[in-house]
Amino acid sequence: MVGNKAPHGLTPAEQKRRRKRSLALALILGALVLIFYVVTIAKLGPGVMQRPL
Repeated sequence: MVGNKAPHGLTPAEQKRRRKRSLALALILGALVLIFYVVTIAKLGPGVMQRPL
């Protein structure tokens, strides 16, 4: 059994599950950031890009 595990102690199945979970969390976090960005722009209104610099 010891030879079947990766150097950091995870089996290939555990590595695959961890990778899928990490990808799902990254997608959820990215979606949350996008939602916050869209809501912020919507609250500022369309005139935010017309302001003087």
